[in-house]
Amino acid sequence: MISTENEKEITLYLISKKLYPQMLFEVKDHFISQISDLMETKNLNFQEAFLETKISWNNELEMVRADIFSFKKIARIEKNLLQKRFNKIMINSVFFAILSAIMYAISDTLFFYFQVTFLSVFALLLLSGFVFRKISFRDYQRISFHPLILRDIILGLVLFPLICYFSGNFNFWEPVFNQLIIFYTLTIQIQLLYFKTKKINVLV
Repeated sequence: MISTENEKEITLYLISKKLYPQMLFEVKDHFISQISDLMETKNLNFQEAFLETKISWNNELEMVRADIFSFKKIARIEKNLLQKRFNKIMINSVFFAILSAIMYAISDTLFFYFQVTFLSVFALLLLSGFVFRKISFRDYQRISFHPLILRDIILGLVLFPLICYFSGNFNFWEPVFNQLIIFYTLTIQIQLLYFKTKKINVLV
């Protein structure tokens, strides 16, 4: 039987692993279940079962760098979840960038209004986040230097000059590919803002 004090000890241990609240509660349930099972089946006391459980979770709870462009360290289990979330964000952004390109092929005007719509969504999300105190200016600064955004900045620094050179148009904003890359980055920012306002961990 796990006492209240035992449960607090488990919680403090998981807090030390800097797990996001949602992940912490989920892992805590697994810990309690595993410890209880070990105490019953192997006739161990709490400390022995707790130690065995920690050892079995050692790989998942090892502190690793969250991303190649991040200095923050998080538990490996959290990193795996974040990377899946990052991949989903990027896939969504690619989808909307392709949709934007289709809009451009159909009509310049349609393409313009499509971009304006997304800019409006971004502005509304940011404004509502500030007004309802779901996001602070510091959070917004962190989003601006999020690993996914940093990747896009590096991508842009490589591609923008190449696109301008091969298109023969050195007016930065005119090559449509430059606009699509910026639009791709905008859709990533929108998703990061949305997750932050919903208190879903995206490393912000």
